[in-house]
Amino acid sequence: MQFTTSIKRLVYPLYIYPKITSKVKARLHERFQLIQRELENGTIPEIDDLRLFSNMEEDGIILRLLASINVFKGNFIDIGSNDCINSNCANLAFNFDWSGLFIDGNAKLIKIGKRNYRFFNYAERLRFDTCFLSPENINEVIERNLITKEIDFMSIDIDGNDFAIWKAIEIVNPKIVVIENKIEYGKFDIVAPAIKKIPQDRWGASLVSITKLAIKKGYTLVATNKEGFNSFYMRNDCFKQSKLQVLSVDTVLNSPHISASFYDETEVKLLIEFIDLVWRGA
Repeated sequence: MQFTTSIKRLVYPLYIYPKITSKVKARLHERFQLIQRELENGTIPEIDDLRLFSNMEEDGIILRLLASINVFKGNFIDIGSNDCINSNCANLAFNFDWSGLFIDGNAKLIKIGKRNYRFFNYAERLRFDTCFLSPENINEVIERNLITKEIDFMSIDIDGNDFAIWKAIEIVNPKIVVIENKIEYGKFDIVAPAIKKIPQDRWGASLVSITKLAIKKGYTLVATNKEGFNSFYMRNDCFKQSKLQVLSVDTVLNSPHISASFYDETEVKLLIEFIDLVWRGA
């Protein structure tokens, strides 16, 4: 870890700079406007396979969703931000001058992010918080860092307790939320708690479960990445003005590419039984 951190310290400015040049920014801003024109003309724009800082094509999905509700410059919260560079929010911070909050439990990773945003003179609009998050403290952590409660975009990626964290958040209602799901659970309604009694590779909540939570919180499923494990939800009032279409859970899960990743049904049923025993204290 120390070696990796040292490498990042030296190399990251070279990694970042080609992604934030004036030419890159101009291209992204032009694409934002093009998406808006397509929507005004009644065309649902295709998702750009854009991957500047995101894990997969999330940067392109985010751009399309924001353009659909006319949010060019706004505020974000990145929960589980890692080093704040390989992030769903980094493109917004660097190329669209957004303000925002990065939160991660690893102080070294937060330090890397802060150093690089300072290096490129972007840190003034950003906040960084090192904290191990739980449903009990998430609202307090957000509140102590907030400048405004009008959050345009929120990313949740904490490898296990994502469902519980979003369920607990009451202090803000972002316009768009991207959250990691356990796509391998397929069509099961399952929420596996991030506790030591359960293997770490079996933590997480299914797309079915997270979408049910989203509906209760007033959100609509509008997109997923190609692998299905990052799902995007838009607040219902924003969705009505977006001219986007609802994405059904069945459409996602019936994709041959995604269904090929599902765990064996027998294995998942055994996990559900075990989770039930854990919750009952057995």
